[in-house]
Amino acid sequence: MSLSELVSALQEFKAKHPASNKADVERFLASFAHPRKERSVFITQDCCFRFSEANTGSFSNVVLSLSALQKYDSLPVVICIVRPDRLDFRLANATFLKRISHSSHTLRADNIRGSFLGHDIMDDYDGIPNRPEHFEELMAIHVEFGWDENVQRLVEATNSIIARSMRFQPTPSELEILRNAPHRAAAVIKTDGFADSERGLSEIVERNRDRLLGAAALENVNLRGNTIEQIITGAVNAHRIDDLVFDLATGERLIVDIKTKLLDRASAPKAYNIDKMLRTLSQGDASFAFFFIGLNVAQQIARSRLVSIFDPVIVRATRIQTHWAGRASRGVTQLTGDLSRIFETTYHASVDVEAGEALLRSFIER
Repeated sequence: MSLSELVSALQEFKAKHPASNKADVERFLASFAHPRKERSVFITQDCCFRFSEANTGSFSNVVLSLSALQKYDSLPVVICIVRPDRLDFRLANATFLKRISHSSHTLRADNIRGSFLGHDIMDDYDGIPNRPEHFEELMAIHVEFGWDENVQRLVEATNSIIARSMRFQPTPSELEILRNAPHRAAAVIKTDGFADSERGLSEIVERNRDRLLGAAALENVNLRGNTIEQIITGAVNAHRIDDLVFDLATGERLIVDIKTKLLDRASAPKAYNIDKMLRTLSQGDASFAFFFIGLNVAQQIARSRLVSIFDPVIVRATRIQTHWAGRASRGVTQLTGDLSRIFETTYHASVDVEAGEALLRSFIER
């Protein structure tokens, strides 16, 4: 039973039984969906529920410990707030937490301690309301971020410590090189080396079509992405800004980041760490591209496309995740919206120099 169906059933129950309290709602879910219960968390195949009660407009109850959340964070973790006249729902996965509030003074990346309160859960994420009608979109964003990344952010937000990574501060000469990056990218995509790189990668996709479609059927997002990356690279996952590097005859290095897109599902692939990308492009001999692999298991479709990060479709889809921008970081980017156009057979990779310059300018000025 899907998350949306469970939310609808709970809302319908509350509407029919307006005087129902937290215990009543919990009993209904138990009889309706037969979830497994671990302490205060109700677990189904597709999601988890934690129920809280609030009689006023505010919601400051202790919700869950961070260590408990870690066990379920790969599934939608839904907080159902039972109010006198309605039920409210919030996603409380680690990506949607502002900080850890309760007994968290010893929280570190290697010491998962403390709990979060109701007001530690974001009401919206980058302009997307944290409401049931947006849960699918929000989960597509969440699954791109690992637990460790979220914990580092929460540690910094909670304890006001200095982040380990250092903000890239370009010199005047590096700034000039960065400003020219879109022009270099526009030249690179017209080279034989770029076309040969895409052709070679596409041949790998075609030779491994069955393996890739098998990997696409995996439900674990991290395992799915890592397996697909290993199939393409023939190596272990490096988890760097570059999955592959091609040395072009022009003297440029074409740095390629492999991205998977399930064509029949909403997704928002994490793109790049802004500081790492700026540092790489400031070297003057690098051009950065994504190799997208589009997969549809039901229809047995496997498509691919190599595009610059300054491709017009990619620039329009690039969003800065602001709450990831700590004291020593410009943050990370994520690709949102419809990317299906790049998989059309008539689509040709291009570079929007003006939009690329504006994007870089926004990064540098952060």
